[in-house]
Amino acid sequence: MVKRNMRVNDELVLFLTVLKWLFISSLIGGLVGFAASGFILFIHYIIDQSNYYQHVFYLLPLSFFVANLLSQFVLKKHLGTDALIEAINKNYGKLEGSFIPTKIINVVLILATGGSAGKESPCAQIGAGIGSVCANLFRVDDIDRRKMVLCGFCAGFACVFGAPIAGALFGIEVLAVGVIFYDVLLPAFVASITAYQVSSALGVTFFYYPLKFVPAFGQGFFIQLLTGGIFFGLCAYALIRAIQQSSAFTNALPLWRPWKGLLGGFVLVGLTGLFSRDYLGLGLNLMEGCIKGLPVNWYAFLLKALFTVITLSISRSGSVITPVLFIGATAGSFFADLVGADQSTFAAIGFVSILAGTTNTPIASSILAIELFGATVAPYAAVSCVISFMMSGHRSLYSSQRLAVSKSRAIQVDVGKEIRDLDPVNSRIDIHLSTWLRDVKRLLRKR
Repeated sequence: MVKRNMRVNDELVLFLTVLKWLFISSLIGGLVGFAASGFILFIHYIIDQSNYYQHVFYLLPLSFFVANLLSQFVLKKHLGTDALIEAINKNYGKLEGSFIPTKIINVVLILATGGSAGKESPCAQIGAGIGSVCANLFRVDDIDRRKMVLCGFCAGFACVFGAPIAGALFGIEVLAVGVIFYDVLLPAFVASITAYQVSSALGVTFFYYPLKFVPAFGQGFFIQLLTGGIFFGLCAYALIRAIQQSSAFTNALPLWRPWKGLLGGFVLVGLTGLFSRDYLGLGLNLMEGCIKGLPVNWYAFLLKALFTVITLSISRSGSVITPVLFIGATAGSFFADLVGADQSTFAAIGFVSILAGTTNTPIASSILAIELFGATVAPYAAVSCVISFMMSGHRSLYSSQRLAVSKSRAIQVDVGKEIRDLDPVNSRIDIHLSTWLRDVKRLLRKR
């Protein structure tokens, strides 16, 4: 009799817990969907208006100058994605800065004049901030506060990706390499789906292109896929290193920060005049055309990477996810031409694979392939995502990510630390041969 009552009580508690988080996460998701949609629609409107002026990119030096000026003297408490990840990991989601995206002016300036950046950081900040405000209103404890902030964080990514499940998983997976917090899956999914539905109802449009894909194993498709995963992983590693080195170089320049912005803007103006406007701004049209199989310059991914590295290291504003997706799609197109494969298929696979490699989110990126490109290509995209994730090493565009597991038993790293603390400049990484390699070596010596 006691056991039966205990069982009923457990089920009742779990039922009430589910109801509690359905209500809270739906509320947070609805608020985030409304606020993030307003920001996204506003950004798209500004970009559309600026596109009427072909030479608006001439204002890049001025916009970079003003953005750096605001960052230095006015907007010192801006919470970027890295700071949000750190707050969720270390401080139960308690946000020290304002939850309002204080650098929204900088983001608008940069994207309106053609800076190569994305829009996910303000959306993630809006979401996390709304989750934090709701936690204050409900006066919850630290554990529930962390869940609520994470709900908003995931919902913000869902509005950017246009893929609610991938957005939720991305927000969870990006916190720590090799760990997924299962206790927050339900509220994160509900918040993300709610935010996505609200965004769609308010007129935010998203890109979907289900591929008519049939794997041709007789033509060596799987070998091409494995090779492509390695290529995308190396691209991800190179992009991370380029952004890190460029930021370090920019910080070391003995110039006033706004003058650095002015100089970087002139560099981008020169590159745009030399090449094309295709690599400015979000670049959504070229990226979508690439996935649809339209021809693109083979060096497009290199130029987009260059434009992005300069923008992010100089402006200190904007986000990186949208440029990463552009680089992935165009790198996939280049690889397809190189090996004689279908351009549309590998553009889609590169789209998610470089995202997986640069942010250490192979599961979320694999789900993104399903939601955007259909189930037929998803298993192969997942293989490429995992390879890219492995090849990019213990690095990330988000240096506050926590490393929970090593990517290889042959590499000895201090798990539990943030990725920024694993940089070879600051810490040694000892590489040892694994057991099976030592066995092979011993066998060869006997022969």
